[in-house]
Amino acid sequence: MDNLYWLDKIQPSDRDVVGEKAFYLSCLMQKNHPVIPGFVVPAKTFWHFLESIDWLEPLFADWPNSSLHLNVDEPKQLQAIARSIRRQITSTKLPDCVLSSLESAVCQLNSKALIFRPSLTSRHPNTAGMLESQAVHAEPFAIEAGLKGAWAELFRAQRLFYWQRCGMNVQEINPAVLVQQLSNAIAAGSVETKRGEAWEIQATCGLGMSLARGETIPDYYQVQPETGEVKIQRLGYKTLAYNLKIGDLNSRKQLLAERFNALSIPDFQFPIANSTGSYLDVYILGEKAQNEYVLNQDELQKLIDLSKKARAEFDSELTLEWTMNQSTESDEPEFYFTQVCLLKNKQVPQTSENPIALSNQNAIALGRNPTILKGLAAASGKVKAIAQVMTNSHPEDAEFVAGGILVARAIPPHWLPWVKVAAGIVSEQGGMTGHGAILARELGIPAVVGVVGATRAIETGDSVWLDGDTGEVFASAQIQATPTADRNYDEIADNTDLSSQAAKMSIAHHQFPVTVRSHLEPKSQPPESAQYLASAPTATQLLVNVSQSNSIDRLRNLPIDGIGLVRSELMAIEALESQNPQLWFQNGWESEFVDRMATQLSLFAAAIFPRPMFYRSLDLRESGMDGSFSYTFEPELFNWELKVLKKVGDSGYTNINLILPFMRSVEEFVFCKQRLETVWKQRPTEFKLWIMAEVPSILFLLPDYVKAGVQGISIGTNDLTQFMLGVDRNSADMASAFNGRDRPMMRAIEQLIVQAKVAGIPCSICGDAPALYPEMIESLVLWGISSISVNVDAVERTYQAIARAEQRIILQAARSIVKNNQ
Repeated sequence: MDNLYWLDKIQPSDRDVVGEKAFYLSCLMQKNHPVIPGFVVPAKTFWHFLESIDWLEPLFADWPNSSLHLNVDEPKQLQAIARSIRRQITSTKLPDCVLSSLESAVCQLNSKALIFRPSLTSRHPNTAGMLESQAVHAEPFAIEAGLKGAWAELFRAQRLFYWQRCGMNVQEINPAVLVQQLSNAIAAGSVETKRGEAWEIQATCGLGMSLARGETIPDYYQVQPETGEVKIQRLGYKTLAYNLKIGDLNSRKQLLAERFNALSIPDFQFPIANSTGSYLDVYILGEKAQNEYVLNQDELQKLIDLSKKARAEFDSELTLEWTMNQSTESDEPEFYFTQVCLLKNKQVPQTSENPIALSNQNAIALGRNPTILKGLAAASGKVKAIAQVMTNSHPEDAEFVAGGILVARAIPPHWLPWVKVAAGIVSEQGGMTGHGAILARELGIPAVVGVVGATRAIETGDSVWLDGDTGEVFASAQIQATPTADRNYDEIADNTDLSSQAAKMSIAHHQFPVTVRSHLEPKSQPPESAQYLASAPTATQLLVNVSQSNSIDRLRNLPIDGIGLVRSELMAIEALESQNPQLWFQNGWESEFVDRMATQLSLFAAAIFPRPMFYRSLDLRESGMDGSFSYTFEPELFNWELKVLKKVGDSGYTNINLILPFMRSVEEFVFCKQRLETVWKQRPTEFKLWIMAEVPSILFLLPDYVKAGVQGISIGTNDLTQFMLGVDRNSADMASAFNGRDRPMMRAIEQLIVQAKVAGIPCSICGDAPALYPEMIESLVLWGISSISVNVDAVERTYQAIARAEQRIILQAARSIVKNNQ
């Protein structure tokens, strides 16, 4: 194996071999700054390894000696090639000489765990934050897997796309892999230095992986570097922490438990790196961590002092990533720098004593760095388009250009008209069941939510690649991409009044000029899969959740038994020109309210007639009184809704039914039932009055509800999960730890299904859980769920899951009968 390059021995002449990341760390280490020891595996080792691979596909016959002929605008081909390359890399054994040298070097590090940090040796293009590091235990198999995993990162579909757009041939990819010790951490974060401005410091508990994955909002400080004065400090939202599964279990727990009141989750296994077989300890942080800063004042001051000394070595603004570990030689924790990134490369005085000065003489001044962000994959699909950042403080007369990617801190419901013409969504806040995610899935556009720092990292006009399947967002000011996506952009034009190519939309006074289509003719023949599914009925009914009229065409030829949920709050935004129903009520616009809402609702009723449609009445939570309880205070607005239903039913759409939202008590239900009987006395015989099962008290009150006249229930897993488990449904931080398939939730759902069967009423489920976790569908079918209602985008896979579950249950029953008769 070619020589490894140890950080404490790298010379200025080695810079192009080891890359910027390792070079700048070595400069700090050789100046006696605290840097974690390590070594670099150079690019020539990578290329020798590639040449040793027995490439099976004809496409790779002469590779890596010749170029790969890729069409990066063909996503399926690109994904297939990327998978093939990575599979060959990870499955091919390292040459014995390489593995032997690697193991020998790791022994010198004397560490129980390692991190492999890949980067390109060239200074262009910038790959900061783009290539995922691989963390492994210091064992022979894991060491080999870690190095190959770091190399394989270069050949993900997104990376191949980026290399080509930057004008790079595959042969120009020269990866250097920095291998360092990895220890359990008390805290981690970053320091961003700015010339003439306050420095910014971020800090979170445990390893920095929670920051890299966008699962925590760190503590934030603004510091005056000259004086060390903290000008601004803001507590983060720190719910999870990670540390390594190394060392004694009790000592691992003690590290975070004592300081942050952290609770370990012993059965929660989270892979550090694919194929390494290693795992992280996951900790739920207690109230103490929520109310206190990660760093105490002495630790913060020490970090500031160390950063000032490191900054003095460079004539450039930079970002320092750091970790704070518990030293075995001292009672006090120690800080170490793990990465250095120069924000602006500038020439510095050349002296023989300053290796940084020598190395910067040919530096290339680049523009703003490309950015890779991670969040929750909330709505499937991929899109390339231009970003438009809309902040919460944006003036009300803002404009949004149709076909762009909407980037925001959050997606409030009244932004619906923007969402309808957006190519995709990126939001800092929100979870899988937030308004933005739900709307994106219904409209068929990709979305990534819980992307920490998105509105700061992305600027309006940036070219963005958004992957709603993996949760990755790539933004660059250097790449000029055109708005092309898996979504049909003709559909955007059809569903919007595009008076010009810009298709600008005004939000002045919350009024959006959107034209709603009145024609409902299908644009094309249904896909073969839909035709196939429609020919194979299931016993469990499959319903669909809707709110927007432009979803109607997508309902045609789908194997659905009706509409299980009309989200009235979102439907009202479209029907009432983005104005809150409360405003219409306060102005006394009853007649127009009833006409507009009835016209909108009739579109859905007509699209699936005579199959049933369940309308959930308004749940205006911004009023401070959730669900049906608000009707007892403002019964007239509820009367207006009942008049809407009456008008739709009297016009001949007898398939309409009502679901009452967020029902807390039997008394609320009796009140609503009496209002219904007063406003709409002559209801169709098919009409049913249901309630949402989303307040945990229904687990104990369902028999009483049935006695009072409830004719069916629909389990709302989004809210039920929130109140059963005590979590925020819009929190991306909690999404990885708690969800609708947790044991308490599954027991609650089973109990509701069984109770409904005993009472002789139907039980449906309309939350996002079945679509997000299709593995739970077999349990739902086994327990006897009447129907499952999902978003339009999940119909096909949910149908297939229901069919498979029913077939397995029937087969198991048949086998049991045969066995008993033998």
